Amino acid sequence: MKKNKLYIILVILAACVIAFFGRHDVNSKSAKETESREATTSDKEDLENKTKRLEIIVGEGDVFSTVALRAGINEEQSFKLYDRVKKVYDLANLKIGHMFIFDVNDKTELIKIVYNIDDERELIIIRASIDEDWQASINAINYEIKEKIVEGQLDGSLYASALKQGADEKSVIQFAESLEYSIDFANDPREGDKYKFVYEERYRDGKFVMPGRVLAGAYLNNGKLYQTFFYNSSTGGYNYYDENGNSAQKMFLRAPVSFKYISSPFTQGKRYVDKFGLATKHRAVDYVASAGTPIRAVGDGVVVSAGWSTIGYGNMTKIKHSGVYSTLYAHQSKIVVKNGEKVSQGQVIGYVGSTGFSTGPHLHLEMIKNGVNVDPSKEILPPGKPIEAKDRDGFNKTLQNMKDKIKI
Repeated sequence: MKKNKLYIILVILAACVIAFFGRHDVNSKSAKETESREATTSDKEDLENKTKRLEIIVGEGDVFSTVALRAGINEEQSFKLYDRVKKVYDLANLKIGHMFIFDVNDKTELIKIVYNIDDERELIIIRASIDEDWQASINAINYEIKEKIVEGQLDGSLYASALKQGADEKSVIQFAESLEYSIDFANDPREGDKYKFVYEERYRDGKFVMPGRVLAGAYLNNGKLYQTFFYNSSTGGYNYYDENGNSAQKMFLRAPVSFKYISSPFTQGKRYVDKFGLATKHRAVDYVASAGTPIRAVGDGVVVSAGWSTIGYGNMTKIKHSGVYSTLYAHQSKIVVKNGEKVSQGQVIGYVGSTGFSTGPHLHLEMIKNGVNVDPSKEILPPGKPIEAKDRDGFNKTLQNMKDKIKI
């Protein structure tokens, strides 16, 4: 009996010893792990502390050397950098308001430069070590993309109505521009028209940066539905297409100016003008607009006349678009193109005025087809260029993805 008691006591003592040293070992191991984690965190913080980041905005009159100087880079080094990078990107083409980011190590040695070229691309200049040469590349900016859907009913203008629904200003303008070949947003909209569009919201590091592209949209104008879909073709061309795959861009814009109203529509009958005591045909459209409003070429072409008119048109420009069409823009306050100049669709060619036989600031627009004046507001133009066959499958997938999102 005594032997059994002694045996039990020895077993208990042994268990206590094992438990004591086991606990000590665990605590020691835990302490080492904690110490290791703390060392790793400390090393990471030290590494981060070794790099200093400077953000500098390009100001008026800035060149690369003046921007670099504000980052502590001397003129000699900035010239060497400029020459090294020039084959990839010419740093003479800086834009006011764009940002440079300079990364400098704890020895005040420059190790990296980032410059945002535009909303899509950034220039990265870097070297692996202080002894190596600089390497430059242009990379696409990687945004986190979120989609936002805006819909509403017209109350006043599309611009004002969409802003009330929380749309970004730039996205509203882009949506209108994607449909400007089909809808004249200064004249066609009616109270009660419905609209709906989807656009990108771009984020970096969890922060909203800017709106991106309008991806798709629909506008119900006086009972007629217009749709537009963004698609990036295999040739790299960004474009908007209708639901049938025809380019939204047509030969002519619907209107050359942002105007208040049409004071004189196209007519074959005579129109009497009190101010000048004249009765004439008005084979044109008069757009009333504020003096100084930019006038855009309605299509690509060549300027065949630009100057003062001897028949009462004041400052006048005439553009030949093809062997079939030409357009004439009269009563301008100022002309900014010259004879023989090639112009592109949407390019500003002058400004609204009231020169010549004019009763107030407006644009007198004539469209001539095969030598005969036609009504530009009623001229039926062919659909835009259709999407290429090799892009059809990809475009159809875009349609499937977007059609329900913009359903009115």
